[in-house]
Amino acid sequence: MKLRNKHILPMLAIWSLLLGFFETGMAAEPIGKLLTDFSDASVAKQWVSVNDNVMGGISDGGFRISEDNTLVFSGNLSLENRGGFTSIRTRPKDLDLDGYDTIALRLKGDGRIYYMNLMNSSRSAAASYRAPIKTKKDNWQEVRISLKDFVYTSYGRIVTRAAPLKAKDVQSLGITLADKKAGPFRLELSWIRAEKGTVADEARSSGGRDIVDTAVAAGKFKTLVAAVKAAGLVDSLKAEGPLTVFAPTDDAFAKLPKGTVEELLQAENRDKLIEVLSYHVIQGKLMLSAQSLETLQGQSLMIKAPDSFEVNGANVITSDIEASNGVIHIIDSVLLPPDDKPTPKEAAKDVIELAIRRGVPLFNAGQPSACAAIYEVAVESLLKSHSNALDSDDRSILESALRRVRSGDEDPHQQAWRLRRTLDAVYESLGRK
Repeated sequence: MKLRNKHILPMLAIWSLLLGFFETGMAAEPIGKLLTDFSDASVAKQWVSVNDNVMGGISDGGFRISEDNTLVFSGNLSLENRGGFTSIRTRPKDLDLDGYDTIALRLKGDGRIYYMNLMNSSRSAAASYRAPIKTKKDNWQEVRISLKDFVYTSYGRIVTRAAPLKAKDVQSLGITLADKKAGPFRLELSWIRAEKGTVADEARSSGGRDIVDTAVAAGKFKTLVAAVKAAGLVDSLKAEGPLTVFAPTDDAFAKLPKGTVEELLQAENRDKLIEVLSYHVIQGKLMLSAQSLETLQGQSLMIKAPDSFEVNGANVITSDIEASNGVIHIIDSVLLPPDDKPTPKEAAKDVIELAIRRGVPLFNAGQPSACAAIYEVAVESLLKSHSNALDSDDRSILESALRRVRSGDEDPHQQAWRLRRTLDAVYESLGRK
């Protein structure tokens, strides 16, 4: 996503909201129940590690109780062998959370996104209700997550039609790292507790339903609400605002190509999901009229009127539904941000750059045949799939190089060099156009 300079400062403020968590401030202390702290090293016996090696991965994550009476969850996340997760959890027991509506944690992270997991006895070991936590590198935070914002997952994938989490059924707490970023990690926990009453609850009681609660109450936005939770944007849409949301119905999501929603809800596609959802949100309270407006995603929506309202081709079914922190307009199609597709010339240059990146290490490692094979595939790709970026001279030298290489008159070393010089010449030609 590209942002023009004039949008950088306001977007920084917006994205700080989109991280989706509350930190303690001057609000009154909520009523809480301590679920665990780490003042006694024996607490470690209540926790276990579960890494991707149970499915063939090689990630190495574990925990210890520090001298400062904190739990340190650390190790190395690996993506090898189709792995990519590491987690810790408490052993099952009745936590007696009936009547509580928020989980609070005090933690210090490394800037990565972790998940808070809640599990109950009726679910399998590979399933949990979870919510994302964006940590600030080397800074202590107090994070609060409403139980309503936990979504049910199985093997890391969101199950959209699962029953909502019930506080009284929670029997285990956990933390998972699965952000598809290989390397070392470290998260430090001071305590976890359950609380009654949240900042969002107070806002609702004093000012009516906010945008999220209005959507939930309508009953026709189950997929949208699930997506907002998966992206960690619930608190953003509960913020003071005002905001304007173009809300696609469940039927609108059903119109997308098969598998699109499921793919967007996967953890590794969270950034793309945030981009799509923020494309539906405008800062400020907008009652509809014909105009062009910039979304929080950074690109514009075109609203057409007066016979009927359309937003980028989506029909507005119901407009001007007011909420305590903005307004909702119901639409019949999901709005997808325009792709920044490369030009034909850029795409052709990408093919050449990729071939050289892969071919050079093989040539230097004494495998000229493998290098020549990669270069040959790149030449064929340019001729067959990217011919619209080439002029007649480009096509001629590519075809000539292929004929010479396939004649069998040269050894692999000579073939690799011939194809490399040909690719370099075409790359320079594309740069001059």
